[in-house]
Amino acid sequence: MRRSSDFCKASLYTSCLMGEEIHAQLTAFLSRRPIGRVHSIFENGINLAMEDELIFVGTTKNGRVPFGIHMGQESVRRLRFYVRCNDEVVARTPDMLQFCHPQYPVTLDLSRATSFHYEIRAYHYSSFLDLFHVDTLMATCLTWGVPTGLDVEWNRFLANDYRPDDRQYATIQHAEQLLDALLSGEVRAIAAPLRYFLGRGPGLTPSGDDFLIGLLAVHRLTGAFHPAFLTILRHILETEAITTDVSKAYLLHALDGRFSDKVTRVLNAMVMRNVSYFQTRLLLLLQTGHSSGIDTVFGIANAIMALRRYKHVRTSCDCIGGQRHFAATPRSNL
Repeated sequence: MRRSSDFCKASLYTSCLMGEEIHAQLTAFLSRRPIGRVHSIFENGINLAMEDELIFVGTTKNGRVPFGIHMGQESVRRLRFYVRCNDEVVARTPDMLQFCHPQYPVTLDLSRATSFHYEIRAYHYSSFLDLFHVDTLMATCLTWGVPTGLDVEWNRFLANDYRPDDRQYATIQHAEQLLDALLSGEVRAIAAPLRYFLGRGPGLTPSGDDFLIGLLAVHRLTGAFHPAFLTILRHILETEAITTDVSKAYLLHALDGRFSDKVTRVLNAMVMRNVSYFQTRLLLLLQTGHSSGIDTVFGIANAIMALRRYKHVRTSCDCIGGQRHFAATPRSNL
């Protein structure tokens, strides 16, 4: 494995931290791309840039994330103390990361970390009738009450109580335009509303991007959207500087079917009959981050409401997103 030219210039004293959990695909990835840098540092962890891929190292406060390495709060505090942005990082072996701070080098030992992998179980879904908790989803969001990061209020959204002169009307309109295009197969109408949401809002993961994560999660479960959704979104992300590096990484993972455990468990619980389990998982997602969880649930809710409008299209032998598409019937209220 190749090392950087100044790898051995660090102090002989090295602090060692133990990783507790690691994404199942990450060890193989580190063996292929062993050299990177500290990309960003924040309260719950740090991001590493290993060439063109971001790796999160931190707590599980916001869930177990794709390409994540997780450990306790005290270990994360120590790591944040020792590292600086742009410090070099070298995978000495696939389960040993060296942070090359000139005075305070740190080793992250992954040899005893538990491997994790979460997947949305699409094989449990064959039609809209398999989504057992649609009403519970909407009722929980209504009770939750906290507006989305896009300033959409749940009570007005669920009651369809918006007028063209309302500040949030544009968000609702673009969401409906996007979902109608995805479900009716109007490919030329997909890109414009996608760009409306990409990068919209402040923070490392803007609210508009979290909304799209919710749509992608529903698509992963149902396969209901036109495949151009994935193609167009990937092309925009790979060719345009339209959102943050962190959010781009999460969206690309979602395009490949990788989501946090919190998102994955909500979607899997939708096709399980245990309503209390679903509600518990939904509440855990709603509590995630400042508004990331709420915005992701907003995407899930929009996608499921759209499926309800188009539910006549999907049967056990029809695939919206695949070979067959049908014109929509007139839209109906919830």
